[in-house]
Amino acid sequence: MLDSSDNVKDIKLSLLERLKSIDKKDIEKYNVVLLPDFFVDHFLSMDKFYYEIPKLKKIYNQGGGNIPEIKQKIQYGGNAVNTAITLSKLGIKTHIICRTDKFGLYLLKYFIGKNCINIDNVKIDGKLAITTALEFGEKHVNVMLNDNGSVSDFGFESLNDKDLDKISQSDMVCVTNWSLNKKGTNLAKNVFNYAKKYQVKTFFDTGDPQHRKNDISNLKKEVLNNLNLDVLSINENELKHYSNLSSLKNKNDVIESANNFSKKISARLDLHTSDFSYSTKKEKIIVPTLNLGKIYRSTGSGDTWNAGDIFSDLLDFKDEQRLFFSNLIAGMYISLENPYDINLKNIIDFLEKL
Repeated sequence: MLDSSDNVKDIKLSLLERLKSIDKKDIEKYNVVLLPDFFVDHFLSMDKFYYEIPKLKKIYNQGGGNIPEIKQKIQYGGNAVNTAITLSKLGIKTHIICRTDKFGLYLLKYFIGKNCINIDNVKIDGKLAITTALEFGEKHVNVMLNDNGSVSDFGFESLNDKDLDKISQSDMVCVTNWSLNKKGTNLAKNVFNYAKKYQVKTFFDTGDPQHRKNDISNLKKEVLNNLNLDVLSINENELKHYSNLSSLKNKNDVIESANNFSKKISARLDLHTSDFSYSTKKEKIIVPTLNLGKIYRSTGSGDTWNAGDIFSDLLDFKDEQRLFFSNLIAGMYISLENPYDINLKNIIDFLEKL
């Protein structure tokens, strides 16, 4: 196993050289399809949890009322859309396949703005999905309340010939948010089977399986153990569930569990945690995350990490460069007051000053 904790500086310099060598034309030739989730995210920034709960309880007990001056914002969400927008900022051509309603499509167009994302395959005969995220304290620990809308039943039968053509012509297809999609196993299995007929790379991010523990066994059988899956991206919480463990107490526990789990699947396992990332390809590699200071947000960092993983995979970065790059842009996302200008130029500038 290669632990890169002691040679981070060397990886940084090699990554910087690699990024500077990229020609815009090298990026624009790639097409990535992402499905099936688009959410509108409503964030409420609150004080520490144990300060806020008594306030809420008091308002409830008095029969209702108001808590003033709670900072709030509305933005795009959903693993597929979050990842697509970051990939687009990096220069990759991205294509969204999802189901919403007319208002949802209007909002999606607004959120996408000038980013070059293809939404021709967005269906508007469904229901808008909405998440309200309560973020507590300086670390922005979140509690998310979901109305899953049409994300909840998006299966392979939801795809038409136009969608399948788009997948067959892509370089990678990514299925996300299995955890909120009752037909997620059906979707992932059949999309990956179809993609492999056309030599398309496959990428899977299941989301938190906490409330679908009874479905994990079938997911493993139908998707995670399937030879048609190329990359499985998870965090340590998801690893805990797939390893059937009650807890992972420290870094060594996480690494041991990841090693054992990776032996049971044919896909490359890409694990991201707050302290390090880990990958199994030709050899097992660990790259530490970067301490970048103040944290402005937590929701969406995993999607940003995935975008970095996909980008550097397509451009055939060395494994340690791929993990460092993914850690870097995820770190930028949570530590920059305005993270929405993450592009190659800004990443290079940030890396040079690091």
